[in-house]
Amino acid sequence: MALKIGVLLKHVPDTNSRIQLKGEMIDETDIKYVINPYDEFAIEEAIKTKDLWVKGGEQVEIVGICLGPTAAQKSLRDAFAVGVDRGIHILDNDKKAIDARSVSQALAKVCAEEKFNLIFAGKQAVDTDAHAVAQMVAERLKMPHIAVVSKCEWTGATSAKVERDIEGGMKEIYTVKMPALLTANKGLNKMRLASLPGIRAASKKEIKEVPLPEVKAGYKVKGWSLPPERGKVKLIEGEPEKQAAELVRLLHEEAKVV
Repeated sequence: MALKIGVLLKHVPDTNSRIQLKGEMIDETDIKYVINPYDEFAIEEAIKTKDLWVKGGEQVEIVGICLGPTAAQKSLRDAFAVGVDRGIHILDNDKKAIDARSVSQALAKVCAEEKFNLIFAGKQAVDTDAHAVAQMVAERLKMPHIAVVSKCEWTGATSAKVERDIEGGMKEIYTVKMPALLTANKGLNKMRLASLPGIRAASKKEIKEVPLPEVKAGYKVKGWSLPPERGKVKLIEGEPEKQAAELVRLLHEEAKVV
């Protein structure tokens, strides 16, 4: 029986995209979407793990899972081009799953049906920066999980020694048994470039489209707005003593805060 590695992917705006508003909503007309950068580390680690397990005599399949609108299938195809075997697209054109709670509900349901031996995800998404979805998926699956992983050393296909980054430049080291969920940090690896044969093969790989399960979001976005413009800046010139005296006068007479 083949081992299965799941990779959670998110289709996100390129961080170089300029966000503009149309009324109180984001104008997505000119926004370029890509695979979430942290998820690229997860993809690469899944491929490296598969290669290692295959050398050990195992049959291994990598399955990408992406929740989002129809356009999100592009991120799955991009993942196929570097080595992901097949994909599952949870269709959500109406954006009903908008927070960590609802997204994790949908992802966990699909992951439970697939019965993964191992799940990789990026440590966070660059659009919401919640750093919560993957951990919530693991909790829903009652699966051990380790976040912000910077190194994996495998003992066969059953357990691994895992390093994770913590504050102060320190690291924590764990031994984890499968099944488990790991979230990838920058520095774990660098995703390989797609080859021409890989790009050609990507168009033929299977994407199974499934409807969004019944989910319950914790909030609803009513609108977006730009931050207020900065106020005028007054430059005080002269020697430090004169600058200090003028600053006190301005705070007292104009700002009226002292």
